[in-house]
Amino acid sequence: MKKVGMHYCYSYKEQWMPKNRPVIFRMYQINLDGKNGFIKNIGINMNILLKKTYKGQVI
Repeated sequence: MKKVGMHYCYSYKEQWMPKNRPVIFRMYQINLDGKNGFIKNIGINMNILLKKTYKGQVI
Protein backbone atom coordinates (compact mmCIF):
# COMPACT_ATOMS: atom_id res chain seq x y z
CA MET A 1 0.00 0.00 0.00
CA LYS A 2 2.83 2.42 0.80
CA LYS A 3 4.33 1.91 -2.67
CA VAL A 4 1.25 3.47 -4.29
CA GLY A 5 1.16 6.38 -1.82
CA MET A 6 -1.47 5.11 0.62
CA HIS A 7 -1.23 5.78 4.37
CA TYR A 8 -2.53 3.58 7.18
CA CYS A 9 -5.22 5.35 9.26
CA TYR A 10 -6.84 2.85 11.64
CA SER A 11 -8.10 -0.71 12.19
CA TYR A 12 -11.30 -2.03 13.69
CA LYS A 13 -12.60 -5.48 14.60
CA GLU A 14 -16.01 -6.92 13.63
CA GLN A 15 -17.74 -10.28 13.68
CA TRP A 16 -17.99 -11.38 10.05
CA MET A 17 -21.23 -13.09 9.14
CA PRO A 18 -22.48 -15.67 8.13
CA LYS A 19 -19.52 -17.68 9.52
CA ASN A 20 -19.30 -15.65 12.76
CA ARG A 21 -15.54 -15.08 12.58
CA PRO A 22 -13.67 -12.09 14.02
CA VAL A 23 -12.16 -9.97 11.23
CA ILE A 24 -9.87 -6.93 11.45
CA PHE A 25 -10.48 -4.26 8.82
CA ARG A 26 -7.65 -1.83 8.07
CA MET A 27 -8.41 1.59 6.58
CA TYR A 28 -5.86 3.12 4.23
CA GLN A 29 -6.14 6.49 2.53
CA ILE A 30 -4.41 7.93 -0.51
CA ASN A 31 -3.42 11.59 -0.61
CA LEU A 32 -4.50 13.07 -3.97
CA ASP A 33 -4.27 16.80 -3.23
CA GLY A 34 -0.86 17.01 -1.53
CA LYS A 35 -2.21 18.04 1.89
CA ASN A 36 -1.17 15.75 4.75
CA GLY A 37 -3.27 17.32 7.54
CA PHE A 38 -6.49 15.63 6.47
CA ILE A 39 -5.02 12.14 6.70
CA LYS A 40 -3.59 12.77 10.17
CA ASN A 41 -6.87 14.23 11.44
CA ILE A 42 -8.86 11.19 10.34
CA GLY A 43 -6.55 8.91 12.31
CA ILE A 44 -6.82 11.04 15.45
CA ASN A 45 -10.61 11.31 15.24
CA MET A 46 -11.04 7.58 14.60
CA ASN A 47 -8.85 6.70 17.59
CA ILE A 48 -11.11 8.82 19.80
CA LEU A 49 -14.20 7.19 18.30
CA LEU A 50 -12.82 3.66 18.68
CA LYS A 51 -11.86 4.28 22.31
CA LYS A 52 -15.45 5.26 23.03
CA THR A 53 -16.89 2.39 20.98
CA TYR A 54 -14.65 -0.45 22.19
CA LYS A 55 -13.98 0.86 25.72
CA GLY A 56 -10.35 1.73 25.10
CA GLN A 57 -9.41 -1.46 23.24
CA VAL A 58 -8.05 0.20 20.12
CA ILE A 59 -6.51 -2.32 17.75
